[in-house]
Amino acid sequence: MHEDFTGLYLSSLWLSVAMLAGGYARTRNRSAWTWFLLTLLFGPLAVLLLVTWPARPPGRTDPARTDASVSAPDTGGSEE
Repeated sequence: MHEDFTGLYLSSLWLSVAMLAGGYARTRNRSAWTWFLLTLLFGPLAVLLLVTWPARPPGRTDPARTDASVSAPDTGGSEE
């Protein structure tokens, strides 16, 4: 009774590489979830891009995710 588990092995390998790519993306100041999903969809091509593109500077923030308290400085006045 021989069962072929090739599909299961390849799926497990693909998922493992996607998880590793997400973890590696965090070390390069990039979104782990985005690169995890990109690697699931595009596989080795996404990993190649992640490895070859330069890392983002550590202080860079995403303009789409700004906090209201950061964008509006405290003026020190009382609210009436």
